[in-house]
Amino acid sequence: MKKNQSPGVRASTLAFTLVELLVVIGIISVLIGILLPAVQRAQAQARNVNCKSNLRQIGTELIMYMNDNKGWMFPVSTGTPPETYGTNYPPNERWPMKVFKVHAPDPLPFDPTAYVSGVYDPIGFPAEPFTPAIMRCPADMEPAEAHSYMLNHHLAYREVRYHQGNINGRGPSNIVVAGEKKSLERDYYMEVADFNAKVELYRHGVQLGSNYLYLDLHVDSVLPAEAITALDPWDPGGTGTPVIP
Repeated sequence: MKKNQSPGVRASTLAFTLVELLVVIGIISVLIGILLPAVQRAQAQARNVNCKSNLRQIGTELIMYMNDNKGWMFPVSTGTPPETYGTNYPPNERWPMKVFKVHAPDPLPFDPTAYVSGVYDPIGFPAEPFTPAIMRCPADMEPAEAHSYMLNHHLAYREVRYHQGNINGRGPSNIVVAGEKKSLERDYYMEVADFNAKVELYRHGVQLGSNYLYLDLHVDSVLPAEAITALDPWDPGGTGTPVIP
């Protein structure tokens, strides 16, 4: 007559052994190792696409501004050379306010007459309330002055307007209107000799580089070696030899 197994014996035969548990953990670890890089690449690609979309929207806003301002792509004052509106003005008077027609709170959260140009005071003079969300690249975690993109100051300095054709052999598809700045830089404009210090070269990785908005309004991810001919110093009238940092 067959004896019945005790409950303790039956439980031990159905449970995982330590070796089996380690094998399962190993398989899961391998799967995570395979899938995680793919997920990270997909996330990086999504951030890159979002950044390009931001620059295209900025380009659309600049075109709308241009239509009302005699071909100027962004706000400039009268004078030679024309003055631009960046950190030399308090946040409520900078170019994003003028182009995007942001409604400033009334009263302002600070005294604009107390603003000192060049002094970084994000608490006393916060830029975020006066800066549209599309001015931030999703790959740029904490950009100074709440913006990731900077305009090409040379378009003002050279008095280049949207309707102009080739300039010194460069067509609209080779003249930069805006690009990505380094996160810690406050500037709103790429100015003379600023390229190496201000421009972010690899925001979207060493294979893609960074994104740029061109005068014909196309946006592209470009590596420094390819983009440098149109970017350093973003000057369509310049004759200097570009240098890749």
